[in-house]
Amino acid sequence: MNSKGLTFEDMPFSRLVKESEDLAQLRGEYASLSGNERRHAADFQYNASIASQIFNKAIGQPDDENTPWPGAVTALAIDSKYAPALLTVGSFEYLYGRIDEAMAHFLALTTLPKATEDIVEIVDQVGDFLVDNQDYENAVLLYSAASGEHPNIPQYRNGLSYCFGKLGRLEEAIEQARYTVNLEPDSHIYLTDLGWSLVEAEYFDEAQTVLKRAVAMSPPDYELARDNLAELHHRMRESLDR
Repeated sequence: MNSKGLTFEDMPFSRLVKESEDLAQLRGEYASLSGNERRHAADFQYNASIASQIFNKAIGQPDDENTPWPGAVTALAIDSKYAPALLTVGSFEYLYGRIDEAMAHFLALTTLPKATEDIVEIVDQVGDFLVDNQDYENAVLLYSAASGEHPNIPQYRNGLSYCFGKLGRLEEAIEQARYTVNLEPDSHIYLTDLGWSLVEAEYFDEAQTVLKRAVAMSPPDYELARDNLAELHHRMRESLDR
């Protein structure tokens, strides 16, 4: 909370950055700097806040109440394209029930350059966050936007396939899974996922071919391909008994 009683919990970031004098001033101060300078300043603010929280927790002290904003909020005021802050602020917007605000932050991530540090992992973290909340529709929006901007990143296609599958859109799930395998044909994980999509769509013959290949390529400690193949055989036997 700042001196005017504004809090991130009660007000979305898009309003805070305009109505809070200190955040508005901060954004104005950094607006004239280069993108790299803003990113470095945001990165420092973001990581310094995390380090401070860890230190205070380790020594049993509460967080500094003189700091008016969470580090991610300050970092995003400094640089509106700082990916970790978009992830963090968006996640809190979502948990506070401001879904549209959250998705605006999340979708902004998909427009960042491919060279942005850790961007694929960060977008995938957002996808995992939405999936954990069983919000498959918005996860589809996220991965569709990411795939549209960067069509040849397999993690995005694989995430989209998974979400289509959870929504029962099996043909679309298979289409995206095939695309993923074409991007990385030697991935036992993506082959396993394609095989499972084919199982769910009851394309048993092709599923068996794909899953046998996945099993052959899997390391000894990767059991999912073998488990999926066993489930396929179970379903094939059941279909013969009908």
